[in-house]
Amino acid sequence: MKATRLFLAALLMAALSSCSIKEDRDPCPCVLDIFLEDSGDHAERLALSAWDGTGRLFLDRIDTDKYPDIYQKKVPKGFLNVCAYGGVSSMALKGDRLLIPEGGQCDPVWAYKGGTVDANGETAEDHITLHKQYAVIHIRLDSLGRDTGGAILRAVGNANGFDISTLEPVKGPFHSFTSLDKEMHHVVSVPRQFDGSLELEVYLEGVLSRTVLLGELILNAGYSWEREDLDDIYISLGLFSSGRITISVNGWDTEAITFKY
Repeated sequence: MKATRLFLAALLMAALSSCSIKEDRDPCPCVLDIFLEDSGDHAERLALSAWDGTGRLFLDRIDTDKYPDIYQKKVPKGFLNVCAYGGVSSMALKGDRLLIPEGGQCDPVWAYKGGTVDANGETAEDHITLHKQYAVIHIRLDSLGRDTGGAILRAVGNANGFDISTLEPVKGPFHSFTSLDKEMHHVVSVPRQFDGSLELEVYLEGVLSRTVLLGELILNAGYSWEREDLDDIYISLGLFSSGRITISVNGWDTEAITFKY
């Protein structure tokens, strides 16, 4: 009998401590509906997070095929911002920074940073639209018919990732040798930049032949690293000519600007 009374008392305490329609609901959490829109088109796995004035509220990694439309999360009431990113394979999260491993290239990261969400009610919502956070630089060498001597290219810069809460580039050493695509063009994927410090080192027969101030030339061509979706960059580099370089955006056949360096 005593055990029965203790059990009933425990149930009563649980009922009193829970939210009901007859009491002040302010201590109860808000149910946040995160609409994923077309996120699955850019990433099979998505990292979702929310932030308020105290810091990160949660970081959940989900498979987009299991949540094709909406993801729900209980959060403390208040004002918050929703963030998301996907497309990560080699980059590593350290604190709030998603970083490129030493010698690696930027993963094809698509990400989102939302505006302020009012989560003071029982429910709130946000709609995710992912944006391209990397640029693939395609480099075509103009060798004037001469043997390139097994040219090797290396990109060197000072941005090596981004902050997942702001999508701002993170300062840090970046260096990566280019790879070759099926057309034998050199390609390298770089993260969003914060200045024009990106350089391209050109090695011929194993010896550094020249260093191209690539970041400055890209900016001078009118490219913006502040766009929501970064464009890819196409470069024709005169390997033996006197410092001739042509830069275009989103394709070889688009309008190009030629510089001497």
